Amino acid sequence: MRRMKIFPGMLPILLAACLPAGAQLSPSQPDPLARIREAAQGNTQACSATGESLCEQVAPKIIANAQGDSPLADNLRQLVQAIGERTTSAQAQAVSWATAAFQAAGVDAHTEKDAVPSTAQVQEIVVAEIRGREKPDEWVLLGAHLDAQSLDNGCDAAVVIEAARDISRTAIRPRRSIRFVLFTGDERSTAGSWAYVHAHRAELDRARAAILLGVGCGRVMGFTLSGRHDIESGAREAMKPIEAMGANHYAFSAQLGTDNFDFVLEGLPTLVATREDAKPPSDSHATFTRAENFDLAELKRTTAILGVTVFGVSERAEPVGARQSRAEIEALLKSSGLEELMKTAGVWQAWESGERGRLP
Repeated sequence: MRRMKIFPGMLPILLAACLPAGAQLSPSQPDPLARIREAAQGNTQACSATGESLCEQVAPKIIANAQGDSPLADNLRQLVQAIGERTTSAQAQAVSWATAAFQAAGVDAHTEKDAVPSTAQVQEIVVAEIRGREKPDEWVLLGAHLDAQSLDNGCDAAVVIEAARDISRTAIRPRRSIRFVLFTGDERSTAGSWAYVHAHRAELDRARAAILLGVGCGRVMGFTLSGRHDIESGAREAMKPIEAMGANHYAFSAQLGTDNFDFVLEGLPTLVATREDAKPPSDSHATFTRAENFDLAELKRTTAILGVTVFGVSERAEPVGARQSRAEIEALLKSSGLEELMKTAGVWQAWESGERGRLP
């Protein structure tokens, strides 16, 4: 038998000819796993083909984490039952507890002491963060009020901690950083959120949105966009994976007397969760001592909605909206009716003087 002479370079060709057709990859055909491999090597996440919207894998994971076994109910009981007095020592206990609860959820947390402008007050605020994979210096905030006595504030704070846990457990970091912030101080004067915003004025150009809870133990119906029609399309895109959960009702009113106020005055895209009318005993400032006074399934639904929303807003290729100039904010204050409310409440002078809100 005559033997075939094999020249250099022929062996790979002969080996390829022996492989089944389905196992061969044309040199001109891209490796379908290349992007995933590159992402893993570069410590980034290959979540979607375009990178324009919420990673397709993440929303179901966040929802599953929220609806599964979790410390949510125990956290809420501990916050309100064990620390349920409106005193300075109780507030300090709440801050210490919340910091530890974030750490237990797998998210780095710390406290910061921020001064309330023109007062002798200093508010201690709890801040946790999941760092972004591509733009870590840009951030989206998910915040609520930390109150050791109010049932609704307790629900909001517990949901923020649980949302941080559910996102962290996916092991997928969003494009931008997410800050989970629990404000202290009197809720109606918004002392804590004012102090936080004022302390972070120098970095607000890198803030991309603020999402605030004020729903307590009620059923989340959607968000009010604080007069910003321009951010609706981005918000809807971020929430597309949870359309079926029925939290897609949008309003455009702007509120005074809640923690979103100073973010609006700084021109940041601001979303505030809205709810159905609460049913007794979930009164807006009620206390509770029995577990049956809150609906755990409803709180898990709220957590899933907020977790997916803040991840989606953080993940978008482009921010949901731009930071407004002072002139644009002034126009918003007039069109939304906030100007008159601020004058009635005695806070208009602080805006005019530049003590409160974006500087010219």
